[in-house]
Amino acid sequence: MPHIVIKTISGPSRAQLQQAAEEIAAVVNKTMGKPSKYISVSVEEYSFPEWEGVYNECIKGKDNVLVKPGYTNPKTFE
Repeated sequence: MPHIVIKTISGPSRAQLQQAAEEIAAVVNKTMGKPSKYISVSVEEYSFPEWEGVYNECIKGKDNVLVKPGYTNPKTFE
């Protein structure tokens, strides 16, 4: 508690993903006051063709997506 999941299209290096996860955990620690020992972060990587499913299942029309993407078409990202 809390557990954060980063869903992304494949491409970033392992080092980049590690850095992002650590920085996100630090922000959660700072803004939510959760001790670092309770924070976990995982990464799920997807191909471009798979991303439409992620968008439709996890993003489109979801009230819990607090930061919306700047696109509405997951095939063209426009």
